[in-house]
Amino acid sequence: MTKNVAKIRAGLRALSDEPYEIISGTVVSGSVDSDEYTVSVQRCDDSEPIEGVRLSSVTSDPNGVILIPTDDSTVVIGSIDGPGEWGLIKTSDLEKMIVTIGNTKFTITDGTVKAEDGSGAEMTMTDGKFRIKNGSKDFKTVLDNILQHILALTVPTGTGPSGTPINAADITNDKNDIDSLFF
Repeated sequence: MTKNVAKIRAGLRALSDEPYEIISGTVVSGSVDSDEYTVSVQRCDDSEPIEGVRLSSVTSDPNGVILIPTDDSTVVIGSIDGPGEWGLIKTSDLEKMIVTIGNTKFTITDGTVKAEDGSGAEMTMTDGKFRIKNGSKDFKTVLDNILQHILALTVPTGTGPSGTPINAADITNDKNDIDSLFF
């Protein structure tokens, strides 16, 4: 037996002497608490459900990764901080993932990614389009307004005001391109 195998076996023996417990079960329908980041899990042996299973890997801290499982998904939970302190380890079906580091927060759902920096700036990607905002300002709205102003532009001349820009069709095509990128 190699030294590494001996160390692994010794480590497993040490773990088995500790009060750690890992079990599988099913998320109780309607039990996901998105405010407290907890869920109830029905054990596979049909005993009483375990309530208050933490979805966050970091205790008493907003930083970390939060996995929010779908109702009725199969999960693996572990009691690793002591008896009765359960945390989600794995889920078969994920509804949402939230990653927070300091003031920066990423929220990911099926088809949507949203990033926020804590100062009011955010970027969202969904359905193949983007939204960039900073407080009440929206990047697409600003671009649309610029193009509207260009299309309405008239310039005084010696014979009176000019007409619409001769490249109005190009500007309209640019607006369509912007609409295909941003929502």
